[in-house]
Order: sequence, then structure tokens, then C-alpha cells
Amino acid sequence: MFFFYLLSGLFLGWSLGANDTGNIFGAAVETHMLKFKKAALIAAIFITLGAVFEGSGPSGTLGRLGSVDALGGAFTVSLAAAITITLIVRVGIPVSTSQTIVGAIIGWNMFSGRLTDYRSLITIASSWVMAFVLSGSIAALLFHIAKPIVNRSKSHLLEQDVFVRYALVVVGAFGAYSLGANNIANVVGVFVPVSPFKDLNLGGLISITGVQQLYLLGALSIVVGIYTYSHKVMRTVGKDLFHLSPITALIALSAEAIVLFLFASRGLYNVLLSLGLPTIPLVPVSSTQVIVGAVVGIGLSKGGKNIRYNILARISFAWVAAPVLAALISFTLLFIIQNVFEQKVQQEAHYIFDRKSITKIAEEGYDTTALSTVNGRSFRAERDIYRELADQDKLDREQMLRIIKLAEVHHLKVDPAKLQASGMVARFSERQLQRIDELNGRSYRHKWQLMADLAKEEEFALFNPPRSEVQKNYNRVLEGKLDLLFRAFVVDDKKE
Repeated sequence: MFFFYLLSGLFLGWSLGANDTGNIFGAAVETHMLKFKKAALIAAIFITLGAVFEGSGPSGTLGRLGSVDALGGAFTVSLAAAITITLIVRVGIPVSTSQTIVGAIIGWNMFSGRLTDYRSLITIASSWVMAFVLSGSIAALLFHIAKPIVNRSKSHLLEQDVFVRYALVVVGAFGAYSLGANNIANVVGVFVPVSPFKDLNLGGLISITGVQQLYLLGALSIVVGIYTYSHKVMRTVGKDLFHLSPITALIALSAEAIVLFLFASRGLYNVLLSLGLPTIPLVPVSSTQVIVGAVVGIGLSKGGKNIRYNILARISFAWVAAPVLAALISFTLLFIIQNVFEQKVQQEAHYIFDRKSITKIAEEGYDTTALSTVNGRSFRAERDIYRELADQDKLDREQMLRIIKLAEVHHLKVDPAKLQASGMVARFSERQLQRIDELNGRSYRHKWQLMADLAKEEEFALFNPPRSEVQKNYNRVLEGKLDLLFRAFVVDDKKE
């Protein structure tokens, strides 16, 4: 059934391939510097490599926005995003896959009664704006650098033409790699929490995680989209918005490739972190916005007279309409899938404010008098608890979100055999595995209880509170490992 449900994610991948390949090679194809078949082959190879080897960076931020915890829900969210993209792409307007999947996830949050993590939403949305401006600025800078070089060059036009063609291939490959790394989370990221794929260890030399296998399937669906439907969108980006020359096409592609890489590379993020330099958030940004920003940057550098502002207005409208439309379609489809087809689109949530959870909340320094209306009660939706706490007007939003997490019930039982069967043992150190073995057979009602017992081993201890970006990054990596344990050790009450 997983592969049946995954079809909507593969449909979304097809949509991304049809839409976003134009952002990489549209300018090059429409200036006749590259043939479509060659551009498609380069894109297919390097998008796949980027997705498999570096796609996990942006997926973490998207997961914090909303973690879809049921297979039916992941199917519906992906389907809503894919339908939104298809509707807009059919009229020849490139639209952001990042924005549609974010809108669809918010629709799931609304339907399931979960609270949207506005901090992650602001990070993602502000990155879209930052990426657009950064791309335009880089393109403008490259244009002003390249213009005098080209004007002073004594090379024959044919020699320049050959150079540009080879440069478009190299930069296009880099751009495709960056696109796969940055946007694969949009395609199958919602399936990560419910993926059945096990980690594979091939001869002790190569390790392929379950997530990488999922990303590979998503990348293959992108390739299908590239070959079947991407040519129409290439025209809008490469020709209709602004008439590009081969040199300006190369500049636009270079700016886009750089920006996508900046927002996708965990290696670059770690290097900046180790040097104490400001980091760039690892978030899925819109390749559509990035390439349009680059084209606009070049157009403004040339005086802005040849920019087709009516086309830019249509694209801008799609950026606003896409997430709103995706959220509405997602909410509607979730209702239909759950009530008409009787499929589970969310896991049943349970929150309880009993003696243990109240004591834990007090230990963390929160004002328990603000819990007077929830004390002794149980809830099924985060939104209901939030309203009760907000009415007390004693806690800020972040405090309320933390309290809700502490009250959430998760039936967990430590079973190292499950971890072994999933192939995930390679992700943990020897000391961490030893601590897990020591807890074998123990049961827990809350995640924080298991975390407290694990933290007796130093390698499982989170910085609380983290006082630097290095500590925050360490916490994020460790929290990812803890999430793997929670999924492995969760107990189905109906089977107990």
C-alpha cells in the first residue's frame, strides 16, 4: 500500500520536473545554446545525484513546519500540491513547488487540529524573499563583471560561442545538482516519517539510508517530468519574461545555481558554522523565484526596458495564489479521503495533564497556575489546548507549544531488535547503542521520559538551552536520531 500512496508524491515529482527544469535550462534552450534533449539528460543525471546525496538538508525545516504522521495524509498532501502545480503549469506559468507543498502541509495542520510552527514558516517564507533578492543581486554583479570582459575580448564570436556552450553545460549540471538537493524534500519529504524503507549496507562499503532510497524514487519521477512536459515552461522563463542573450543566459543560470546550493548544502552550512560565520538556513526555496530574480536582476542592470512586466505580474500572482490554493485543496481532499474513502489521514493524538506531566512542566519552570483550566483533563487536538491556555493570558506562544509537547502521550517500548531490523544501527555510536541495550524492555508514556533515561549517556544529552549556533545544530542532529528511536519503539495499543 505504501507504493500506491507514494504515487501522489511521484506525481508531485513529475510536476516539479515539468515545471522547474525550465528554471535551470530554459534560458539556455531558448537561446539555442543547448538542445532540449541534451539539457534534459544533464538535468536528469545531476538532479538525481543532488537528491540522493544532499537532499536531507532542507527536509528538516519542512518537517518542523508540520510532520504528517499517517500514510493517507502524506498521500493527500502531495496530491494537493501536485494538482495545484498542474493547474497553474497548464497555462504556461512556472510556479513554486516549495510554496505549494508548504500550503498543502498547512492545510493538513488545519484539518488535523495541529498547530503550525510559525517560526519554521517565517524561516521558510523569509528565505523565499532572501533567495529572490540574493539571486537578482548576484546576477547583476556577474553581469557588470562579465560585460567589460566580453567587450574587451578579442576572441572570435565562434570561440565565444563554444565557450558559452561548454559553460552552460557545467553550470547547468551544478544547477541541476543544487535543484535536486534543495527541492527533493518538496517531492517526498512528507513521506519520510511513514517510509518503510530500511537502511541498506552494501558490503560494508556503501550505506544507503531509507530516506535516500525514498529520495531516489522521487528523483526518478522528476526525470519523467523533465522528458514529458518541461519544454512549454522553459519558454516562459527563457524567452517570454525577458529576451536573454547566450551570455546573460549563462549569468542567470550561474546565479540560480549558486543560490540553490547555498540553501541546500549541509556541508557548506557546517563549514560556516565551524568558522563562526553567519549560516544560511537549510530550507527548500523556490527555484522559480530564484531564476526569475536572476532574470530581473539582469534586466534591471540593462536599464529595465525590456522586462515583460505583465509576465512578471502573472508569475508573481501565481506565487501568492499557489500556497493558498494548495491549502484549500489539501483541506478539501483530506475531508474526502477520511470521510468518503475512510482512510486514515492522521494518527490519533492524545494529550493528558496528569500528575506526571504537570510535575514535568513545573520542573521546566513554567507557571502551573496557567494550567488551571486543563489540569486533570485529556485532549485530542493541539488547537483545543492552545485555546484553553491562551485564554489564561499568562504564557507566550513558545511556552504554550512546549507545554503541549510535554503533555503529549506516546506509548513507547525500547526494543533494540526493531532498530536492528530497520538497519538504522549504523546511525548510532557504540556508546549510544550500549545505552539503548541497557533500556531494553522498558516502557514509557511520554517522549521526554525516554529522552531523560537516554540522556544519562552523555552522547544522548541535548544542550538545554543551546547557547550558540553550534549547540543548536548539535541539538538538531541529535533530535533527528531521537525521532528515529521514537518511530522504531512506538507501540500500537490495538496490538498490545
